[in-house]
Amino acid sequence: MAKILNLIPRDKIIVDAKRVIAKKQAELKGTPYFIDEEIALKAINFISLLKHTAGKFADQPFQLLPFQIEFIIDVVATYSREGGTRRYKTALLFLPRKNGKTELIAAILLFFLFIDAEKGKEIYCAANETEQAKIIFNATDSMLRRNRSLKAMSTTYKSTKTIEKNGDFLDFVKVLTANADTKDGLKPYVFVYDELHAAKDGELWRVLEEGQINRDNPLAFIISTAGYNLQGEMKRKYDYAKQVKAGIIKDDSFYSMIFEADPEKWQDESEWIKANPALGYGVRLENLRDRFLKAASNAEDENSFKTKHLNIWCNSSASWIRDDVWQKNFIPNFDAKRLNTAVSYAGLDLSSTTDITAYVIMSHLDGIFHITPFFWVPFENASARAKKDRVPYIDWINKGFIRATQGNVIDYDEVQRDILEINERFNIKCTAYDRWNSAKIITNLTNEGLELTPFGQGFGSMSAPTKDIFALALSKKLNHFDNPVLRWMVSNVDLQIDSAENVKPDKKKARERIDGVVALVMANGIRLVCEAQTSETSPYLTGDIRSF
Repeated sequence: MAKILNLIPRDKIIVDAKRVIAKKQAELKGTPYFIDEEIALKAINFISLLKHTAGKFADQPFQLLPFQIEFIIDVVATYSREGGTRRYKTALLFLPRKNGKTELIAAILLFFLFIDAEKGKEIYCAANETEQAKIIFNATDSMLRRNRSLKAMSTTYKSTKTIEKNGDFLDFVKVLTANADTKDGLKPYVFVYDELHAAKDGELWRVLEEGQINRDNPLAFIISTAGYNLQGEMKRKYDYAKQVKAGIIKDDSFYSMIFEADPEKWQDESEWIKANPALGYGVRLENLRDRFLKAASNAEDENSFKTKHLNIWCNSSASWIRDDVWQKNFIPNFDAKRLNTAVSYAGLDLSSTTDITAYVIMSHLDGIFHITPFFWVPFENASARAKKDRVPYIDWINKGFIRATQGNVIDYDEVQRDILEINERFNIKCTAYDRWNSAKIITNLTNEGLELTPFGQGFGSMSAPTKDIFALALSKKLNHFDNPVLRWMVSNVDLQIDSAENVKPDKKKARERIDGVVALVMANGIRLVCEAQTSETSPYLTGDIRSF
């Protein structure tokens, strides 16, 4: 027996669109912007004549849901009263999977290709990899082929993944990837970047955005779900969108429609509904319940459920301290000079000559453990490292979060001078270091009068201080000064667990860095040892800390 589909009549879609237009016009009264009703209805009418390309609605008329109608009207038809140009230059559609963002954007691209008045339209389906970029392109092509008129007005070239509109001007939709041989000379009118959270860096985005400079009405779409790269281009766009929505940043050209669950209430079904506006059409509540049951028993499945179906950013596939927990351990406007006399301990993670060296201080004051991290990298390989690690090293260097030594290898003489200067500012009782990566700098620092103790990297040494930091973070007993480098490193941590349930930090991918976390754990470890020496409650008193 064929399943009966709950189709939305086309006349209802048009009525709903007119209602939204009237509401938007009233909201924009007295502002520099207005809704061009003719363009809005033209777009809604055109898209409602197209057909879906996949799923249970395949070959059925396009089912424009309320949030999709609003998105189209806002982005396509909001104009400036003064200049007559389109208001929004960038539009972020942040949706969990299976909520119809691919089909919606494909339909909008066809509107721009065939109906929009611009001449010589270059429209790009961009992504990090070809297979990802082809998803939007294939949906666009499939939708086109289901409409006889549009099919007759265009030619699709499979080899170059290009759809060209027949006519006097070169109007096309084309696939473009980050690893394309050449991206010079592009003049995008419209482009969509699919799953920006997977981008290695922001280079392709910047090339496309720069190419739009001579267009009067350029438009860039970002469609994505949440991901794990908290320092990536997509997370920066997401954070920017949040600041614009909150009025912290004024940018009338940036539009965002964001659907996400509250990270603190991710187990609440009402939050699932809030995050999935296509529930009942592209998303089934029963499927979400099934995936939730898997997520409840496995950390990796939990984070997958959160990112893909609830649009919650997660910091790794199996995390240590969640990013939302970490970010609650920050005291704004705290006077760091107050720590100069506080009892402090430090951890020193010495890198190879080309990696990051970390020196992290843990100071106890007013019941809070304040974390002051210092990092060093060789300046000459910072740009290459930024691309390799997919993080903004140069920006961090310019803002003082990382110190750059001259040359292409770490200058340990400079690091030594810095550490001595830091010790003059702080009341550091002892510095723990990894003996396996020790160098002559340890001897030199000892000769200068610093108290240094080798610290094992095994489960026996690392477990107690690692668990203790986690407990302190949950209790909001840390202050990390919102340091972005340390935040990134915390997000890279996966815990190794032995049969006795001892833990130690590890990184899940070779390119990711956790040097600051290792230094922090060592600082906390030597603190626990020193504080417990007289009480005989040290977790290390059953063995030599140096032997693990």
